Amino acid sequence: MQVAGRTAWDSHDFKVKTLDGSMSGAGGTRLGFTCRNCGRKFSQTPVNRRTWAVNDQGTALEDAVTDRWLAEDCLHRAGATDEDDRKRLAHKPLEPERSLKS
Repeated sequence: MQVAGRTAWDSHDFKVKTLDGSMSGAGGTRLGFTCRNCGRKFSQTPVNRRTWAVNDQGTALEDAVTDRWLAEDCLHRAGATDEDDRKRLAHKPLEPERSLKS
């Protein structure tokens, strides 16, 4: 439920830290947001305020997870699907190359 004039983002109690800027490319630094109540994590590039949900390792989650998490008010506890959501990566890790046997 959204209170007049307040966004879902504002319902969280975030700890904010500056993350290593080397991975953000031309966008400069990135900020990491972790909600003290629900534990959801986000990364943001301040220059354009692009925000996306991340897992505990800082890996971007699927756009559908980001969209839902940004739209929902803080639950003040972990959401029922949050553990599964954190496994829904935006980009699947590459498979290690297998050696070819003759």
